Amino acid sequence: MGLFDKVTKVAKNAGSSIASTAGKVGSSATVAVQEQQELVSLKSQINVISQELDSAYVQVGRKYVDYVLQSGEMPGIDVSDILKLIDPKMTKKMELEKQVIELEKEIKQKDMLREKGRAEEEFLAEKQKLDKALGMDLLTQEEYDQRLAVAKKKVDNFEEIRRVEQQEEMGLITKEEKIQKIKELTE
Repeated sequence: MGLFDKVTKVAKNAGSSIASTAGKVGSSATVAVQEQQELVSLKSQINVISQELDSAYVQVGRKYVDYVLQSGEMPGIDVSDILKLIDPKMTKKMELEKQVIELEKEIKQKDMLREKGRAEEEFLAEKQKLDKALGMDLLTQEEYDQRLAVAKKKVDNFEEIRRVEQQEEMGLITKEEKIQKIKELTE
């Protein structure tokens, strides 16, 4: 019965680990979807206001052209009624654009925190694997220390590594430059 109990215990531990991980992934995905929906909603509101403003601009242009055709003159015309309608929409549009910027910043910050958490989890998993290998005499203390130092540098320099990756994504540096910079940061 001892072997059966061990197998059952390992299966339970694996199951709870999988369930825990699935729960974390599910909640992270839900939060990310909600943030994206809010971002889409704000951008949609900005689009509607932009269309309304475009309509007002057309009205101003029509009034001006009609006036010029009727009078033969090109002096100023009174569009204060349209400007009164435009002003609150312009204000609302600027507020929404600020909200979009803040929300995008917040989403990027949360993404970075999630990625940093994953990097730390990867470090802990690597450390656990190295600890086990050291305990089984598969690695010397020197090899263990070397590999652990590389894994630790990945976590310590996470933000710098992320910045280098973003530089490559934006085309500011080449893939070879990215690889070289990351190598310098992790060795």
